[in-house]
Amino acid sequence: MIRKIVGLYFSPIGGTAKVTEALVSKLAGILDDCSPDKLRRESIDLLRLKDTGLKLDDETVAVVCMPVCIGKIPLPAVRLMKNIDPNGAITVAAVSYGARTYGNALYELNHYAEDQGFKVVGAGAFSVKYNKHKGKSVDSIIDDAAIKAFGTAAAGKIRRLAGCEIEGLRIKPAPLEVSGRLPFHGISRISPGAAMAAQGLLHRVNFKHKDSEWYL
Repeated sequence: MIRKIVGLYFSPIGGTAKVTEALVSKLAGILDDCSPDKLRRESIDLLRLKDTGLKLDDETVAVVCMPVCIGKIPLPAVRLMKNIDPNGAITVAAVSYGARTYGNALYELNHYAEDQGFKVVGAGAFSVKYNKHKGKSVDSIIDDAAIKAFGTAAAGKIRRLAGCEIEGLRIKPAPLEVSGRLPFHGISRISPGAAMAAQGLLHRVNFKHKDSEWYL
């Protein structure tokens, strides 16, 4: 039984928030009939949980989405995840990346989420294009087609895991096999300027853009 879908994101520029909301919207549209009442949905900036924390439950689907910086999850985002008690929540993990590659960020997010107790059943990395305007205005364009395709596939898996297909049936998901390794975060501790310079270098040395992809 599913009663709620919660999007949890860290989004300094705004693109990650868009990816989160798109995933939440797609999952909610497909999983609505899994709820005995109207399926509730909510998206939460992890910065709001800095002082309060959040406890989920096994009737909640969590969408945890993080940005990629130098092929890694930003350290502040990793720390903010510690404020969440998943308490059995079925989880979809996602990262958004504006460079040509997302490095080891998806593996890292999946590792930290599972280590904290999230039941991760799907993980995806999605490309976001940023268009800068004069001043501080930045527009973000998400890979909407890939997000919807992943959301549809993930929702089908969640329906089976949550017992929506056969009354009363719940099965335990097998661990995801996400490619990558845990990265070293030393550069992230130097300064924001150094991190941005490293991000630019990563963008230049990766000649081929890596398309959005996912694991289920």
